[in-house]
Amino acid sequence: MKTYIYTLLICMTSSITYAATYQVGPTRTYTSPNELYSADILQDGDIVEIDAADYRGSAALAVWKANNLIIKGIGGKPHLIAEGEYIWGKGIWVLAGDNITVENIEFSGATVPDKNGAGIRLDGIGMTVRNCYFHDNEDGILTTNTFAGNILIEYSEFDNNGYGDGQSHNLYIGHCDQLIFRYNYSHHAIIGHNLKSRAQENIILYNRIMDEESGESSRLIDLSIGGFTIIMGNILMQGNNAPNKNLVGYGLEGLTNQNNEFYFVNNTCVNKRQASGQFLDIASGTSVVNVSNNIFSGIGEVINVTNAQMSNNIIDTSIDDMLFLDEDNYDYRLSADAPAIDGGTDMGMVNGYSLTPEYVYVHPTNSDNRDNNGLVDAGAYELATLSSNTNLSNKQLNVYPNPFQDILTVTNENYKKENIMIVDHLGRDISSSLSSTVDSDKITINTNLIPSGMYILKIGDSQQKLIKL
Repeated sequence: MKTYIYTLLICMTSSITYAATYQVGPTRTYTSPNELYSADILQDGDIVEIDAADYRGSAALAVWKANNLIIKGIGGKPHLIAEGEYIWGKGIWVLAGDNITVENIEFSGATVPDKNGAGIRLDGIGMTVRNCYFHDNEDGILTTNTFAGNILIEYSEFDNNGYGDGQSHNLYIGHCDQLIFRYNYSHHAIIGHNLKSRAQENIILYNRIMDEESGESSRLIDLSIGGFTIIMGNILMQGNNAPNKNLVGYGLEGLTNQNNEFYFVNNTCVNKRQASGQFLDIASGTSVVNVSNNIFSGIGEVINVTNAQMSNNIIDTSIDDMLFLDEDNYDYRLSADAPAIDGGTDMGMVNGYSLTPEYVYVHPTNSDNRDNNGLVDAGAYELATLSSNTNLSNKQLNVYPNPFQDILTVTNENYKKENIMIVDHLGRDISSSLSSTVDSDKITINTNLIPSGMYILKIGDSQQKLIKL
């Protein structure tokens, strides 16, 4: 019996696998993403760290086949520059495994013969993209798997992607269970859409999606086959060069998704298209259309369906009358006498989601708390919001290192341990799970038990974005 137990323990021990970390860079064993891909050694759950450098042509290309990989840039954003090269006929990177996380990478120049070359092409199920930059590709991100799982895209920028034929976009999210798209900056899509999605559920929160002066996107947001949708807290601006008159399209290729409910809450919408305008183009037959607490500024019809529940929207064809803080520079915070102040109302919950905005977009690709004191203001910003086009002021908040690994240090004699909150990407306060020590002028936090990713450290009314490697 002892021999049997000993043999069983050996077998169980031998079956345990541990995630490996592979480093990529000009001075590393694997000098490029393509070299690591060609080695074909990655296992499920491994970590790939890529040094900040330019990786050009075939050196940039990779297919990531293992599941649950974490692939991240170190020391800055590595720049993957396709220069006419592509892999599997699809683009720069193909995510063939499931639930892969990509962080802090820049993708540019993806082009393929079928005109759908993507910075990232998702062939697997589920992915997270965080703090990345996609520009000058035929598609920034393209997903084609009919069962693409859950997709989270946050703190990222999409700029000048599209072939120019209207069939390729800054992002093209195909059939998937859920898309969460938040704290992103998507702009200047070339003829295509700044965001196109066929997801069953679309949660689009606190983004800046714009044409600006020279943009010519087809639509700012196109949800072509419907689905349960919340669009909340976004800044949406259509320029005069837009080929379509509508900023947002919903179900315009048919309501083939399930649960076709559309909630459009606390967004700031500006239309500068002179020819004609329609802010929301909603397919007839959408079961719920709730449009509340928004600003609609500029010429154009607000919505085309008669069953829409419209409440507490501020509508004016004159953009100047909205009294934005600095409209010429796309700063759509509210001035002291703006008509949107106290113009909103509490919208409650739907399907477990709050329809009260808790954050605001901060340019570029960041977020801040939204202080809803008293009555809710209409639009994407409260009057009290301190930051829109400028980065957050941390009020002498000193946190290091950032990015961090196992230890995080906060130095300021005015802060106490109990005032510190660390929030994960789902908005959960994880502070109580972390051990820390307090000296006279600093607080040292042990973070070795939390996974890699993006976090927000909050102290009072100050906050700072953190990245764990």
